[in-house]
Amino acid sequence: MAFVVLPVLEIYLITQVAGQIGWPLAIVLVIAISAAGAWLVRREGLGVIGRVRDSIRAGRMPADDLADGAMIFFASALMLTPGFLTDALGLAFLIPPIRAVLRPPVIAFFRRRIDLRVASATGGIGAFGAGSADPRDRRPDRGPGRGDVLDVNEVGEVDDD
Repeated sequence: MAFVVLPVLEIYLITQVAGQIGWPLAIVLVIAISAAGAWLVRREGLGVIGRVRDSIRAGRMPADDLADGAMIFFASALMLTPGFLTDALGLAFLIPPIRAVLRPPVIAFFRRRIDLRVASATGGIGAFGAGSADPRDRRPDRGPGRGDVLDVNEVGEVDDD
């Protein structure tokens, strides 16, 4: 849906702006906003990288800075997309107070994703985990990527050929 609606909105906004200020100036404006956004992405991104490095050296988990980094990365993708709406959203993600407001939900999103992946990898949930009703699914020889195990007692006589 976003891949259909967003381009239509961008085209509409560009034509509206171009109708007011002219096409050449509208195109220059889109390019100028993107260039300014690229500069901000670089500046904010380098700052976050430095803070993550400092946190790791100090032995602290850089959750806030990693969330900021994710938002700056998302902002850079928005800034690469030509148009006024995506540039405005991208610039919003580059403003530190706006990132501070969005940081808790971003951290919660990634925490849920990480918890789900860890639980899946350790067999904590799902068809092969503790939540399964079938006790055969909890055997250590069963699980993702393991396939069935051949029981040596079930094998009959084996020829050398």
